[in-house]
Amino acid sequence: MINRQLIRIKTVQLVYSDLQANRPKHEVDGEMLSAVESSWKLYNYLLALIVKVTEWRRQQLEAGRSKYIPSDEERMPNLRFVNNRVARLIAEDGKVLNYCEENTLTSDFDTDLYRALWEQIEALPLYQNYMSAPKAPDFDNDKALWLEILNQVFPNCQQLDETLESRDIFWNDDLAVVLSYAVKAVQRMKENDQTVHLAKMFASEEDRKFANGLYHQTLDHIHEYIPMVNEVASNWESERMAVMDKVIMATAIAELIHFADIPVRITLNEYIELAKYYSSPNSSKFVNGVLDRVVAKLREEGRIIKP
Repeated sequence: MINRQLIRIKTVQLVYSDLQANRPKHEVDGEMLSAVESSWKLYNYLLALIVKVTEWRRQQLEAGRSKYIPSDEERMPNLRFVNNRVARLIAEDGKVLNYCEENTLTSDFDTDLYRALWEQIEALPLYQNYMSAPKAPDFDNDKALWLEILNQVFPNCQQLDETLESRDIFWNDDLAVVLSYAVKAVQRMKENDQTVHLAKMFASEEDRKFANGLYHQTLDHIHEYIPMVNEVASNWESERMAVMDKVIMATAIAELIHFADIPVRITLNEYIELAKYYSSPNSSKFVNGVLDRVVAKLREEGRIIKP
């Protein structure tokens, strides 16, 4: 699940935090693994919300049935949503819910969050069609509904955004990338599955090594790389340069120098995109220009020879 895009994001987040806190290098061992585990927790949390919202809605329907004088709709509610087989598979498989319970990630008392998500789900045209279609939904319809919810409701729910921020300071920043992996988990589901096929925390051992290597190489050499940035950006006063821009470029330089298997253009594109998201509106053009000069300097010095 933790791909190189997310590893780069985590590295920039951690290095920025370390610089702001002025932590010595011996205090940061294990920080990368903790950051990766944080994203893994978010992945499980998002999948668990599928079950939690479904069960919350089931309780609402049961409460309606239990009224002294229920309406016809309350007495015979439409159960299509609460019987959705995607939620059932995640619940019956147990891995996601057990992990979330062991790590105290979810609570049956998060009713404000479940209600806020439900209100947006109920407003979806696809949900309304799903509930009113003459033919009962099949498994593909069940999947399509939850894929729509993951893609349209989860990224745009203010209550979820506030909940993520309260649980982990990096979860909001990670949401778009991690949510894409939750979407893939649902896409992989098949009607006769007995288990949810979760992504691995690291896609490969190479990615695990890349995560630790990029983080430590950046920290080990950042006081060399930031002056390099200042030197090539001579027409820009150093003190006016955003700290986040410096961290992004220092991390990019660490990757350029220490990872011979990653082409220069891939590295530049990745960090230019990071600058668009994490820094000021004009940062991506600035980072692009500075990194182009850094690459020329490193090639001239023979410190990078890769394409």
